[in-house]
Amino acid sequence: MAAQTIGLRPADRANRVVGSHVIARRALAAAGVFALIALGWGVVVLMQGGSWWGPLHAFLAGTVVLAISGASQMFTITWAAAPAPPAWLARLQLWLVVAGVIAVLIGVPAGIDLLSWMGAIAVMAGLALLSLTIILAVRRSLLRRFDLSARFYLAAFAAGAIGVLLGAVIASGVADEATAALRLVHYHLNLIGLIGFTIIGTIPTFLPTVAHRPAVTGREALVAWWLCLLAGTLFVMGLALPPVVVGLGSIIAALAGAIVLAGIIWRLWRRGRSKTAFLQITSGVLWLIAWALVDGIALVVGRQPTHFSAPTSAVVVAGIGQVLLGSVAYLVPVLLGPPLTERMSLFSRRPLLPLIAANLGGIALLAGLPVLTTLAVSLWLVDFAWRLVRQRALGAR
Repeated sequence: MAAQTIGLRPADRANRVVGSHVIARRALAAAGVFALIALGWGVVVLMQGGSWWGPLHAFLAGTVVLAISGASQMFTITWAAAPAPPAWLARLQLWLVVAGVIAVLIGVPAGIDLLSWMGAIAVMAGLALLSLTIILAVRRSLLRRFDLSARFYLAAFAAGAIGVLLGAVIASGVADEATAALRLVHYHLNLIGLIGFTIIGTIPTFLPTVAHRPAVTGREALVAWWLCLLAGTLFVMGLALPPVVVGLGSIIAALAGAIVLAGIIWRLWRRGRSKTAFLQITSGVLWLIAWALVDGIALVVGRQPTHFSAPTSAVVVAGIGQVLLGSVAYLVPVLLGPPLTERMSLFSRRPLLPLIAANLGGIALLAGLPVLTTLAVSLWLVDFAWRLVRQRALGAR
């Protein structure tokens, strides 16, 4: 009766898991392509010099945003017991982001403003469609337990859309004297708003799933929601007010993340401490919290903000990178299917190796040790690639 009341057909219920997995697989495959582009571009910069804008944006705008697109839809459909969106809508959303990021990555370095603007508009449209799929799923859901996480997603996508718009304005060069303020708000809306809010809204359900426990319940997430809403508002206000306002937003966002993560660790540490995905996601979130806190304090005390700094590079690698690969370490076995136990085991073995390599890479970036950074990150990526190859071998067997 409940399903009929909200318009959820039996076929929708039967196909929602399959549909969510298809969405996630396509998005993660596209994210992997941009990860290879970012890696190759980064190698070129290391060997020949140049700006890190390209590798960072290929990774953040391409890999991370596409991973968020696939994972957020999969989680909402699965945990809210909602139907999958129409296939055409999911494909359109995916290709808008893909085409938009490609246009930006070509248009900005080449100085082609029209192409940059077209790319930014396409990415913004992709985020708008992503918001639509989440809203449609929640409205037709059987369970209300994921509603709060959906709110985090919608706030994150709104922050990302504004951040992308500001990035296009900066690239076009029309901002002139306001460029510094625009850039400050741009990367805070994207790093903390789009990526950070998504993570904070997801981990109360996802980390317990990784630890094979029920979702964490508590008031921490509700408190964090209001804190994130305040932080996002302060970021936008930074367009007209001094940088100290953005700094306050960073501190508040760090507090929101710390509250949620502390509640999860308090409840689940014993169950998750032996699992690679749990350890890497937790470690990555700690990096993000620390970065936001230090960044916020620096802005509040009046230090000049710098983008593409060592701390920002470190948090992208050891923070966002760990959350991403830790999440993929859990999602890949689920998406590939049986033998599920063996697939999970492949990513759970030797959890300290990727954990140490990833964090050592971040520390080396902070210390300005490029050789150690390269060695640590290379070891981490090779270990992850080997585990992925073994996943394929299991499927062939």
